[in-house]
Parts: sequence; C-alpha cells; structure tokens
Amino acid sequence: MALTATGAGAAIAATEVTVKNTDHLTTVGPVNAEHGFPAWYGDSTGTRVELCLDLQNPLCGLLLDEIPAPESPISFPENFPEEAFYMLAGSELDLPGGGSAILTLGLEAAFSNTVTAGDQVVFGRQRIVVKEGPANTTLTFQHPYGTVTVDTDASGDGRLVEDISPANGNFTTALKSNIGPFLKWDTGAPEGYLGNPDVEHKVIGSPSNFNQFAATGEGINLSTDLFTVQGKIATNHGVQADQAMVNGNMIDVFATSGGTQLQVEGQEGMFATTPMVTDDGSNRFYARIQLTGETAPTQIKITNISDQPASSNIVDVTKPTGISVTQATYDGTQLTVAASSAVGWPLAVTGMGDLPDTQPVSWPVKAPPSKVTVTAANGDTASLPVMVTAGAATPIGLEPTTPAPDPGPVTETGGGTTPTEPETPTQPETPTEPETPAEPETPAAPEAVATAASASVARGASVVLDGSTSTGAAAFTWSQTSGPKVTWKDETTATPTVTVPYAVKTSDTAPATLDNDPVQLQLIVTGEDGTQSAPATVELAIQTDTVTIGADARYRQGREFRVNGTSTLAGNTAILTPATSVVIYDNTPGRAIKKLGTAQVDTLGNWTLRMRPPPSQAVRSVLVQSTRGGSATGTVTNR
Repeated sequence: MALTATGAGAAIAATEVTVKNTDHLTTVGPVNAEHGFPAWYGDSTGTRVELCLDLQNPLCGLLLDEIPAPESPISFPENFPEEAFYMLAGSELDLPGGGSAILTLGLEAAFSNTVTAGDQVVFGRQRIVVKEGPANTTLTFQHPYGTVTVDTDASGDGRLVEDISPANGNFTTALKSNIGPFLKWDTGAPEGYLGNPDVEHKVIGSPSNFNQFAATGEGINLSTDLFTVQGKIATNHGVQADQAMVNGNMIDVFATSGGTQLQVEGQEGMFATTPMVTDDGSNRFYARIQLTGETAPTQIKITNISDQPASSNIVDVTKPTGISVTQATYDGTQLTVAASSAVGWPLAVTGMGDLPDTQPVSWPVKAPPSKVTVTAANGDTASLPVMVTAGAATPIGLEPTTPAPDPGPVTETGGGTTPTEPETPTQPETPTEPETPAEPETPAAPEAVATAASASVARGASVVLDGSTSTGAAAFTWSQTSGPKVTWKDETTATPTVTVPYAVKTSDTAPATLDNDPVQLQLIVTGEDGTQSAPATVELAIQTDTVTIGADARYRQGREFRVNGTSTLAGNTAILTPATSVVIYDNTPGRAIKKLGTAQVDTLGNWTLRMRPPPSQAVRSVLVQSTRGGSATGTVTNR
C-alpha cells in the first residue's frame, strides 16, 4: 500500500517513487507470542534486528507519551506502545529561506486500529516531508534506498509517504518494501545497536552505496551524509511452533528455532514442563509428552529459554489426519519412510535421503521433522505427518534443590597416637588443690562504624553502605533520620543498599515540592548480650542535575508549541539508565499551573517537547522539573 499526499492537486502525479530499491529484506523470524510481532527481521548482509522494547534504555527511542504507564515494564496489551521500530533512520536538509526537508526510513511495528491481539502489522516506510520550501515546483530527493520526487504547493509544502504493506498478521509483506539492508553507523556504534537515535552520524548499508540524503530542483543542490539511526541487533532467535499432535496418551510436539534450549510449558493437571531435544547442527526440536490428565489441552506454549528475554510461541493441539505417503513413522530412535510412485524412482525424502523403491527406509535421528515430504524427479511432491509409534517420554527437568541452612564450621576433635612402642607406665600424679574459678569477663560494649561507598548519590541511583568494621556486633539496624525518603535492601545486614527515589514522576499532574536536602542515615549494632551501641551516622549528599530551557521556546497560535533544553549531571559521562525525564508545566502568571507534557532526555543531555496543535491558551512561561531533582523556569516567545 502506498499513501501519497501533497497540497497541489494539479501536481499529484509528480509526487512518486521514481527509483525503487531491489535489495529487499530477506527473512522474518517466528512470531513472539509475548507481543504478537516477529522475533526479528533479517537483511541480505546477515544482520538481524529485533524490537527494542526497554523504556529505560534511551537507545530504544521509545516515546513515554505513547505508553499508558511509562513507569511500569512494557507488557502486552495493557502497557504497550502504539508503534515500535525494528529500524528507524532519519535525516534533515535545511532549505533556502528557512524551510526543511525531513527523511524518515523505517521498519515499523504497529496496529491497524488499537493495541489489540490480532491487529499487529509490520511495514516498511519511506517518508519525505517538505516544509516552507520553494513553492509550486517539483523537488527530487535521493536517499540510501532510492529516489523520490515531491511536488510543493503555494506554501512550499509537500510530502510523500509510502508504507509497504500493513496487513494484519501477514509479516512477510514488509519483505517487499523499499527498506534493506538495514542502515547502521559506519564506525563506533554502541555495542549491540545499529546506532544512537540522539546522535547524527555517517552510515553504511545503501545497496547503491549512496549513503546520503540529497535534494535537487528549483536552484537547489543540497546533500548530507548524517543520519540518526535506531535499531537493536537481534540476539534472540525466537521459536516457530510447528505442530502438536495427540497420539493416544502422548502429545508429540515439533518446533523450529535457531536457539539452543527449548521447552514445552507445563499445564497443571495435564503435563509437566518438558525440555525439547534436537540433533547436533539441526534447528529441529522435538518432545514426546506423557499426558497425566484425562483430556488433552487445546493449545500448548513452547518457549525458547536461550533467548534473553525468553521468546515463545503457541500452537494448537491437533490429531493427525490425511495420509498421502504410505509410511512416515518414528519409533523413538529411527525415522522410517515408505512411498509408492507411478512416476518413477528414486524419490527424494527432504533432509534425509532417497527411496529406491517401495520398501521402507530408516534413518537414525533424535528429533524427527513434523512431517515428511517426498519429491519425484518430475517435481511432484507428497507429504505425510510423522506418526510417532514408540519412545519414552522426554525426561522433565530436574527439580531445584532447596538450599540447606549454613551449619557453620564443622570441626573434628580427639586424641591418641598411632601405636608404636609400648609406653612406659607413669607414676600417678600428686593431687593438687582445686583452682579458684576465674571471674567471667565482661564483654566489650559494641561500637558502630558506618561508611558509604560514595559521599553523594544521584536521584534514582543506589549506594552501598558499610558497617562491617563495627566491633562487637551481632546484629545490625540501619535507619533514616532525615532527607528524602530512601528505599532499603538488606537493611539488617552489615552492607545494605539504599536507593534515592526520583524527585518527580512523569505521571505527576502538578509540580512537586523538591526536597534535595542531604540524606541522614544511622547504624546501631547490638552485641551478643543485647547491649546496643551508640548510633553511627553517615550523610549522603543529593546530586541533582542542572536543567536549562532554550531561549528559542515559542508558542505559535493554532500551529505549534515547542520548548527544548538540557539536563546534565556533573561528572557523569555514561549513558544514564533509566534515562532522565522532565515534566513541563505552563506557569503563565495569572492562571493555574497546568501540565503540558513530558520529555525524555537523550544520550547527549537534550530534551524537546513539541505540541501540534498547541494548547488553546497562549503559553508565556514554563516550569520544568527533572526526575533527577533539577528544575528551571523560562519565558516563551509568542508569535
């Protein structure tokens, strides 16, 4: 499906894709039952990418405003984005007179209507949007995957959007799109990713070796080789659930995967969780499961536990029906196939060998295919599901051993010597006066000593405390005496961990009263006799970020509201995970403060909030609060 739109009715014909990409994506992985989208897509270079669905990872480029509960983990369907990308690349050209041309190239996962099972679609998109460019003309754009012409209207606006092809549940249509191979940074990409969506960079991947975005026409001759790129290189293989057949009191389960460990998830009262077996170098998996209940399930779930996170697929349980080959059986050790032919011999059994005549032929395998396909020299084929006739149930996984309590040191005492020469008898000792019992020693009073791994801690970060150098301590009691309320882990041990909460939440509807006072903590240790020490204290300074608001914040009545800025944490050079977010409020004097929205801070420390259309009331001043504790106010230019 191709969608095009321009503002000039007489020039629609010129807005089109004139040079298409012939080097399409090549493969699509099995559907992941956790969200209903393919586990991965692959290109002609062997690169595979998967959906990046970690809200706390800024390299995923997810928009917090599109997640119903951005502070909770992503889950389908109640907390899932309306769109996500296997790959998303963009580039922009500044046109004469202040206009722009924006290119978007992506492999998008979305929904035909709402975030609902069965509405999943995947398509390849190329989009070019021209704003305030030369009026009433045709511009030609060349990009890594082809060439496009766009007509502009009297305002200098024009656009082309091509999506190939959104079809519910048909994930192979995207293989025909103009996307492929995947674009990636030419050098220095973050490990495991195609690039960083917050950083412009040179790329490679164009099948025509044109890794640029260029525009010509109406006196324009512009180009750039800088792109933003988002995409996570697939480490997962997924799992394709091929078949599950009831065979008496057994279920024979067949699956295909590039993974190494698959299991059939148990169902209470029917069967236990069972690992699947495979042959060396094969992607086939098999399990024969003993039913413990009176009825078989209607569906089973197969999980690839070698994927991180684990992927899964669901298959209907059926009974074998229809026979077109005379024999295809598996006895637990050998696959036996026989066929009849009216078109000559030999017949080729896919993946196994040849049948020279009507006599059965056997091959030793651990994991048989779910069906046998036989092919004649003239191309005729026939298939038959494999019938499992015998074989023991695949052993279930070992139950975890319950850890025994630590018995402490085990010592052995005793005396005596190895007999050698007889010992000479000794004279009896002269009795001595009994000793006066010594007075019991008074134990030393316990003394608490408390330190921290760091004297300061950022909002949302953790720090380990240490009371191990305390003396006479049999028990540890940590507590907080002042400052922003922290959360504890292992607070009755010598080395607990405290986490300072974020200053604000993206779900807040009103500005928070920021408390960035130091966190005061104390430790009291208790001795063996119950004596408590005096408190030892430790102080943690709260490290907040510095928030700025750009001077170009603007409100354009009926068109756009836009504000941007920065958030920086002094001394930090790493990518912050979870990413920092800011909450933006309209604090225009003379009326109630109102939340405008939220923005995630990118890996370079920048944030932007853009609203089209803008709020109905003019915004003249904003308050920005950061999850890391910083805040700022700024004025907004009205036009």
